[in-house]
Amino acid sequence: MTNKLFFVLIFFILIPIRVLSQDNNPIDKELTECMDKNPSTMGLLECIDIAYQKWDDELNTYYKKLTNILDDEGKTNLKEAQRKWIEFRDLEFKNIQSIYSFKEGTMYLPMQALDKMEIVKKRANELGSYYILLTEM
Repeated sequence: MTNKLFFVLIFFILIPIRVLSQDNNPIDKELTECMDKNPSTMGLLECIDIAYQKWDDELNTYYKKLTNILDDEGKTNLKEAQRKWIEFRDLEFKNIQSIYSFKEGTMYLPMQALDKMEIVKKRANELGSYYILLTEM
């Protein structure tokens, strides 16, 4: 019964990943492929960690690109917003940790990791959208 529940939950984890990857983002595609290859708990965690790092790298890339094109006031505003976002991220990670601490079973570990990854992914996409907006012709 536990194995059946595990695979049902993994199925529900993979559905959102597949839906999100419909925008053909390479990070999401790689995550889906990696999770398909190794659906064990440790495999999923490794895949999610790789994707998290890639989203974090993308976030930092767009942050740097934005600081290169913004005026002084824009840079100040971006720095402050990013500082506050990091505070939010850290608090939200604590919140996620707290929520999942009420659940037993290794199946919740990938779910928790995905929730954290989505926070970073969302911010990376926001910064990317700002950069595209400012550099469109």
